[in-house]
Amino acid sequence: MTDAVRNEVAAPTASSREEDPLLQEFTYPSMFGPAEVFALETEDGTPVRVLYVGGGFQSATFLGERRFQPVFAYYRALDALFQADLNHERLLLIGGGGYSYPKHLLTTRDHTAIDVVEIDPAVIQIARDHFFLDEIEAQHGPAGTNRLRSFAQEGLTFLESAPSATYSAVINDSFDGTAPTAHLLTDHALEQAKRCLIPNGLYLLNLVVDEDPEDPQAQALAQRTLKSVHSALTGAFSHVFEQLCVDEEIGGADNHLFVATDGPHSFEGFEPIS
Repeated sequence: MTDAVRNEVAAPTASSREEDPLLQEFTYPSMFGPAEVFALETEDGTPVRVLYVGGGFQSATFLGERRFQPVFAYYRALDALFQADLNHERLLLIGGGGYSYPKHLLTTRDHTAIDVVEIDPAVIQIARDHFFLDEIEAQHGPAGTNRLRSFAQEGLTFLESAPSATYSAVINDSFDGTAPTAHLLTDHALEQAKRCLIPNGLYLLNLVVDEDPEDPQAQALAQRTLKSVHSALTGAFSHVFEQLCVDEEIGGADNHLFVATDGPHSFEGFEPIS
C-alpha cells in the first residue's frame, strides 16, 4: 500500500486521540524500517488498530470486546483449512505480525495449537504491547494451555530444522515490505514445507498484489507475480485452489489466498487453478 492510499483511510481526530489512549500513535524501529502503530475508523465508526511497516499494512485488530475477531477478509478465509478432513492438532504460521490469526484460532477452536515464526523480535514485542498478544500468551502460551509457541527466527531456517510430518497446515503470511518473501517460494522452501506436513496436509499462502485498473504497470506486475506463484505452487503440489479476499475500507491491494495440497480436498469459496 502506498502512502497516498494510506492517507485516504479515515483516521481519528486529534481530540479523540487525546481522549482515548487506545487511539494513540506509536513508532518503533524494526528490521524493515519504522513500524507504525495507529488507529483508523471504519465507516461505522469502529476503531481498528493497524501495524504499518515497509509501505503496507502488516496487521490489524479491533479494540475492546472484538479484539480477538479477525479484521481482514483473508484472516477469516484461512479457516477454510478446517474443511479438510485432517487431524488439525498443530498448525504453523510463518509471519506473525500482530498475531491476528492466532488470536482468532485460539479463541474459536479448542483443540488446535499453532506455532508462529516471526523473524523480527521487535514485531513480536509490538504484538504484545498493542495487539493483545500478551493476553493470548497468558491464556495459551507455555504458562497456560501451551497451544501457542512463538519463535523469533527466519522462516526457511525454521522449516529446515522442523520435524517431519508435524503440521496439518503451513501458512505462509510472510512479506519483505509489501512483496512476498521470495526465498520462501523457491522449490527448496516448498519441499521443506511439504516435509513438515502430515500426509495430505495443506500449504496456505497469502499473496498481496496491487491490481490497480488505472495503472497498467501495476497490473502487469500483478499478473507476473500471480503467474510466478501459480507456477511454483502447481509445481510442488497436485492441487491448488485460490480465493480473492478484498477489504474495501482498509487496504489498497487485493489478497489472493491459496491452498495447495496433494490430498483429495476441496474448499468452499475457492477456485481450483490446477
